[in-house]
Formats: sequence, C-alpha cells, structure tokens
Amino acid sequence: MKTTYNIVQRDIYRNNRKIYGELYVPDSDRFALAIFCHGLGGVHEGSRDFAEVLASNNIATYIFDFMGGSYESKSDGQTTEMSVLTEASDLEAVIDELAKDTRINKVFLAGKSQGAFVSAIVASRRPEQIAGLIGLYPGYILSEAVEEEMKKFDEIPQTYELLWLKVGSIYIKDLLKTPIYDMMKDYDGDVLLIHGDKDEIVTLESVEKASRNFPHSKLVVLKDAKHGFHGPERGAVIEMVLEFIEEHP
Repeated sequence: MKTTYNIVQRDIYRNNRKIYGELYVPDSDRFALAIFCHGLGGVHEGSRDFAEVLASNNIATYIFDFMGGSYESKSDGQTTEMSVLTEASDLEAVIDELAKDTRINKVFLAGKSQGAFVSAIVASRRPEQIAGLIGLYPGYILSEAVEEEMKKFDEIPQTYELLWLKVGSIYIKDLLKTPIYDMMKDYDGDVLLIHGDKDEIVTLESVEKASRNFPHSKLVVLKDAKHGFHGPERGAVIEMVLEFIEEHP
C-alpha cells in the first residue's frame, strides 16, 4: 500500500540568502529523508519523479536549487559565485535545518553529476550523520578535467564557460583544492554508484576509481545509458535508489 504525501515549498537560508526547495512529506510519524542534489546548471525539477516515488514509499524527499547553480535557479546567487564548496555549504545548511524534524530517522544524500561530487564532500565531513550515499552519473572527474583545461591559460580566468554554464574563478580554485578521491575514504557508509557505459561527459574509469576509493560501494553500470539517464533506464534507476534506501531501515 502506497503512502500518501504532501508537497510543501521549504526555503532554507544560509547567510541570509535563500535556497529554494520543495519537501515531499509522507503522511507518517517516522521516515527517512533523501536529499537530491542536481548537477551543473540543473534545477530541482529534474528530481521530481524520484521524489514522487520515494515519498509514496514513506521516504521524505527534498529537492532544491543550489545558490548560483543555474541560470533558471529559484535560489539566490549568480553562477559566477558558485563552486563545489559553496554548494557543499548549501547542502550542509539544508541538512542542519531539515534534520530538526524529529520524524526523520535517517538522512541519505543522492547526487547527480556535480551534485554527486558535492554530496561526497559533505558525506566525508559528516560520515556519522549520512546513512547512505547515492551517486548518479557522478561527476567526480571534475577536478581532473578542470585542472587539465587550466593548462591552456597562464592564470585562472575571472570567468570561464564550462560546458553550458558561465562560472567564476572561485569555481576553478575550489575544484583544484578539493581532493575528492582522497575524501571518499573518510566516508565508511554504504555507497551506490550508477553510471551509463555511453556517458559522453563522465568517464566510466573515473567512476570505477571512485568505487574503489569508497570503503563500501556498489557500482552498477547501465548498458547504453548516457549522461542524465533520460532514456528507458530511468525508471529502473528510480527503483534502484528506492531499494537502496529501503535496505537501510
């Protein structure tokens, strides 16, 4: 029997700046919480289908826009002010605020692409608070890719067009000083990584490296799936995420 749920706008503030979000709340006295983190240039809407399935299975779900995370973001901030470390601070503010709800018994982080990079940072900082970590087409390769790209310049540019988003020098500087693969070793909870073998943005090798660095991880490689999981595999991925969370009651 499916759980009924309500959807409420739940904005969270960090340094008096707004993080826009939507909370899917089951009609229940006790539940886990899954926090979804979008990728570079993404917005919260991209995780609504995940939220609907999880909430109907008694898992509260929060989807939100990182500050400066997108041109279409409903949160404060400009894209040139954003970095993986500012997004990590956003995520920590979200956790701190939502964890005040005494109905929540466990917190899970689910990150997409760059959001997986950010989730890994926060999980490494808070291993005892995060019950499980999920990386979907996880962009752990970002640091290496940007480091290679910066070899073209004599100095870090003030702004840079990264794929489809204009970022600032803070984005590049923060990536270059974040040893994400080393940080993974500090998170000893269970990790589920799901990646497509036809991903044109994130290499499978980089995700395999991450799987080796997390102490307890499972890597699922989807045949013919591309970055974003917009194909027929998407429904299966949602079910895998649900199953992972339900395995950690």
